Amino acid sequence: MKQGLYSVRGVSNVFPPSRIHRQKGVVLLIALIVLVAMTLAGIALVRSVDTGNLVAGNMAFKQGATLAADGGTEAAINWLTPLNGSIDLYTNNAAAGYYATSQSTLDPTNRHSSATLPAVDWDDNNCSGLLFSVCIKPAPAITVGDNSVAYIIHRLCKIESDPNSIDNSCVTYQSSTSTSPKRGEIKYGDDKRFEPLPGPYYRIVSRVKGPRNTVSFVEAMIHF
Repeated sequence: MKQGLYSVRGVSNVFPPSRIHRQKGVVLLIALIVLVAMTLAGIALVRSVDTGNLVAGNMAFKQGATLAADGGTEAAINWLTPLNGSIDLYTNNAAAGYYATSQSTLDPTNRHSSATLPAVDWDDNNCSGLLFSVCIKPAPAITVGDNSVAYIIHRLCKIESDPNSIDNSCVTYQSSTSTSPKRGEIKYGDDKRFEPLPGPYYRIVSRVKGPRNTVSFVEAMIHF
């Protein structure tokens, strides 16, 4: 009996083609998910930076507008100073943005929703689009840097007349003077320790309109 010859063939440990294709598909899917996640993260970062820059820019414009309001206050004081104590301040002067009464119901921002309240014609359009009982004119706008500044002045008095008139009542500055009977004492309910000084208070409201429609309001109370 002949001895048969046997050869041992090498056996390679190779995955079937279908399994290789499945692995490649899984890797591709994971890569796509990672790519989408990175893209979304990049978009979110860009939006965050843009929003931060926008907020910073708006704050800078707002701050600039508020600082520009000082120009309106100074212009109003310069208008009032030579007229202090004169009869010219007893009555309204709408062309100059001056009003001899307090108009306590006035909202300078025009944010009220009542047709029984006054409004301010800041945009020089006769208060178009606003509800109001009377349209109040401010002083002509001035330019401060890149900002447009307008103001109104109210004398804090009850009526148009002499502030010392018996029928009038004005908000005045109270001070402890040398003629006060109880000057320096802290004794409430006793004789008056403060006396009003001549001249009423004036309220100045400045409205600033700057770049990007930035709007700021600043109020100042002064007396002479």
